[in-house]
Amino acid sequence: MESRQSRHIICAVRGGPESRETVTWAIALALESGAQLTLFRVLDAEFLGHATIGPLSVVYRELIEVGQFAMLILCDRAQRRGVENVDCVVREGNVRKQLREFAIETHADLLVMGRPVRSPGSNTFKPAEFDSWVAELEKESGLRVLVVSPSQDTENRGG
Repeated sequence: MESRQSRHIICAVRGGPESRETVTWAIALALESGAQLTLFRVLDAEFLGHATIGPLSVVYRELIEVGQFAMLILCDRAQRRGVENVDCVVREGNVRKQLREFAIETHADLLVMGRPVRSPGSNTFKPAEFDSWVAELEKESGLRVLVVSPSQDTENRGG
């Protein structure tokens, strides 16, 4: 897995099926190193601005509650696997901005995140720009980024 021991691991959770492998890797790394594991999810409800459904505040509140509940389930999963120090954080807003800010605030030394996959709708990261964004984040925050590919292969970034 990782050659260096981590003290604090952030796992970026998207929420779809592609997040399973990412979370599994993060849990395994936390177990291996004894690191604190923070499962981190950003809810970007920008799409609601284009919605034609009823009261948007109700829909938005439900979206937040479902996101928080899903993260609690993942925290429970990590604890049941044996991770002693695990928490979850849900933020709202721009995914790139929130990931960057959280990485810098926490002084974490490893971020585990999935490589973007093609999906319907708009993605936060386009494949062509993802690697440069990761390199910029590593440089700015000082943390390493472990990219988990959908094919279950990993690419260890940042040494």
